[in-house]
Amino acid sequence: LDKLAAKGCRFDKNFCTSPICAPSRGAMMTGRYPQTNGIMGNIQAPYHWRYNKGERHLSHLLDEQGYHTVLFNFQHEATFDNPLGFRERRAVDTGSKKLMTGEHVSTAEETAEEFIKFLKDYDSESNPFYAQIGFFETHTPYNFGNTEMDDSLGIGIPPYMVDEKKEREHIAGLQGAIRGLDEAIGQILSALSESGLEKDTIIIFVADHGVEFPHCKCYLYDGGIHSALLMKLPRSLSKGGKICDWLISNIDVAPTLFDLLDLPCPDNLQGRSFADFFRNDEATPTRETVFAMMQADGKYVESRCIRTTQYKLIRNFSPSRAPETPFKLGEVGISQGALEERPLVELYDLHDDPYELNNLGLEPSLKKVRKDLNERLFIWLNEIKDPILKGPTPTAYYRMAIADLMKSNN
Repeated sequence: LDKLAAKGCRFDKNFCTSPICAPSRGAMMTGRYPQTNGIMGNIQAPYHWRYNKGERHLSHLLDEQGYHTVLFNFQHEATFDNPLGFRERRAVDTGSKKLMTGEHVSTAEETAEEFIKFLKDYDSESNPFYAQIGFFETHTPYNFGNTEMDDSLGIGIPPYMVDEKKEREHIAGLQGAIRGLDEAIGQILSALSESGLEKDTIIIFVADHGVEFPHCKCYLYDGGIHSALLMKLPRSLSKGGKICDWLISNIDVAPTLFDLLDLPCPDNLQGRSFADFFRNDEATPTRETVFAMMQADGKYVESRCIRTTQYKLIRNFSPSRAPETPFKLGEVGISQGALEERPLVELYDLHDDPYELNNLGLEPSLKKVRKDLNERLFIWLNEIKDPILKGPTPTAYYRMAIADLMKSNN
């Protein structure tokens, strides 16, 4: 991955639209916010969130433009029985791991081998391809694909976690999973280079959300929504070794891709293309803010946030279990403490407090900052017709239960 960044571009301020898997992926692959496309929570039981009728995934959009769309291993935007817009799915069913959605997943090594086979057989001159490659290794408990704990370069304990054996082993497990994933990606990139297609290929590496630590995944702090994004473009647009410090939202990836491919961008995409970063050294950032959401679904805090380069404002709409820091690892991201009231408003100065531990929501000297961010957040909620403005958001499970009740009484 370091080599990919050295040949391409690393985006240091990329943020996802939700700190959990399916809503983040769903938004990235449609270019539309979770509250708009319908996937506000995870798709597996007991959550059951689904795309709204008529939503189109990147696989649909590129298929319409003549691309041969291939899914390698797995996705987490739709249930296993929904093929989305992929013309084919390639995976190695070892039976070693089965997702809650009902599908088996391959190891990173197996997935790389399958992609290499695809490249050898593919006639790239007939039509271009879109390959979406999913990996599972960096999901807890970090023991998939025979990866092993790795503390060879040390262990860093963030200030919101205790420094104890369980936490050190957790981080070492993550680091080992990343190393295994990194090796598989190296195999994919080498094969692409040897095939001669690398010079004409857009390569994107992205994580769907932050790490599975408390105060991170499932929360709107940067630990949950700050995620990796690397891009390498064809030789004609290459900016090797560049680092971009623009604020980027993962809903910007799809419109940027259409821009770079010189394809007509669907009118309903809510992201903003940052393609000018590659084309013009004098280009300026395309956005001043990013937004994110978290659906409660029974155990998480229902929340929305706005982030600028310096400040983060979080609005909470439900209580949740949240212990005093530093956190110990319980169920990842969720405290084992009593249900308690959350602050209605959280405000953090990210320059002075990058780990978001000192809530300035009631700080008198930041009244103007708070008012400005409140107004901009409210405008966004209205623009995307966020259901939170009409009351607590009904879960997909609730809707399913009501539909079944009505059906039973007809």
